[in-house]
Amino acid sequence: MKKIFVLFMVIVLGFGLAACKGTPTDPGTDPTSPTGTIELTYADWGDQEFNKRLIDAFMVKYPNIRVTLRSDISGSGATFTGNLITAAQAGLLPDVFAIDNVPVGINNGLALDVASLWDADPDTALVYDNIAFTGVYNGKRYAVPSFQFLKGIMINLDIFESANLNTVPGQYRIDNDGYPVKDWTHEEFVNIAKAIKNFDLDNTENLVVGLDTWYGSPDFQQVWPMMNDADVQYDTWDGTQFNYTSADWIYAMQEKVALHQLTDGTTTRVTPEVYENNPVLQQYLINAGYGAMDIEGSWQFWVVNDAASRDINIGFWPYPSGSAGLFPPTILDYQMVSSQTDHPAEAFLLAKWMTFGKDGWNARLDMLEADRNAALAEGEIPRFLDRFPVANYPGVWDRVYALVDGIEGIEYTLNRIEHSKPDLDKWLPGYNLFWDWVYNPENQYNWDNLVEAGPTAVATYAVQWQNAANGFVQDELENLGSDN
Repeated sequence: MKKIFVLFMVIVLGFGLAACKGTPTDPGTDPTSPTGTIELTYADWGDQEFNKRLIDAFMVKYPNIRVTLRSDISGSGATFTGNLITAAQAGLLPDVFAIDNVPVGINNGLALDVASLWDADPDTALVYDNIAFTGVYNGKRYAVPSFQFLKGIMINLDIFESANLNTVPGQYRIDNDGYPVKDWTHEEFVNIAKAIKNFDLDNTENLVVGLDTWYGSPDFQQVWPMMNDADVQYDTWDGTQFNYTSADWIYAMQEKVALHQLTDGTTTRVTPEVYENNPVLQQYLINAGYGAMDIEGSWQFWVVNDAASRDINIGFWPYPSGSAGLFPPTILDYQMVSSQTDHPAEAFLLAKWMTFGKDGWNARLDMLEADRNAALAEGEIPRFLDRFPVANYPGVWDRVYALVDGIEGIEYTLNRIEHSKPDLDKWLPGYNLFWDWVYNPENQYNWDNLVEAGPTAVATYAVQWQNAANGFVQDELENLGSDN
């Protein structure tokens, strides 16, 4: 019965849109335009030259739609979103735009509910389940996922080759090339960071810092639990609540705190005095050649090119696996269709082309392949693909692999991409408020106090953090979109 109802709604929607403004697969015309052409605007904080090329290809495929790339919405991230809000207040919101935080966009009235358009589109059936359920609140879809960025471990291949590490039973495994095995565990990862470090600040040519961390501290408690339980998402989110009092979260946080307390070169955290007196430590260490490993996102793949230009060889290893296997952690970006658009069906079509759609991805890949061939012809290292599809389109992923050829180790992550578990930062309401609470110096249970208290305090803090996280998120999630 449910499937028949859904099919009926899709048919009704299709006829309704065709009668009004055209469906996403059959764009109409604008009778108010002298030429009948539909005019749309688009904005994001990415590579504007590449955006222009992709938009030009869109207009070739859909000649009745003309798209203008908005350059007046400046900045990136939260600044970009703030400028969108300002534009909306003046009635000048682009028809399609990237968004740094989906709930912020909804609460400021920026987003159109595109659930009916999404549900009627056959491409969306191929979007990975762990990604497709995001951006939906109280039955309304206010955002479409654009790309997933990989989270993994950059490793300095030269440092590992020189270190001559060998497998130590019960501690870590090393492959025949002198690198960590790609199915390494969380414990092996930590042990290798400790084993490979050489905190020689007197002879910096020998300096090796074991691990650069995720924005200043390890991200273990967000990632490790989801590797041990196939049913748990990022940061123990299960679709309803966080589970910080679980044994997996407590263990991961204990390991995180213990590692973060070290100032001996195991990680990039050192005492202020050592940092100030040693400029060598003030660099981006994986790029400078002093970091052995770095928890990093694929948007930093430029480092692979930059380091290679200085004869430093960087690989991208999978994030260490847990007892349930490897569920690659990914970072999601989103776009919205404007609440102010006069052409929702065509705007959705543009959003799809620029983000998750198969046709848009094939156009993107055509351009990237041409760029890659041109770079190779000039004897240059081509720019690597740094963002990845959110859907399992036949043929697309075959082409993706070729665009990261030359990054040692990445294929292990890509081979498990259908099992990826995305982060929560840009789409889960209240999550950013929770992290503000975590780092608030007036909060008795803040992060700095936990580090000072040490691993034995984690179980106590877990109760407070879990209550706070669930409180912030559930308060926001309950009503988000209900009045829009």
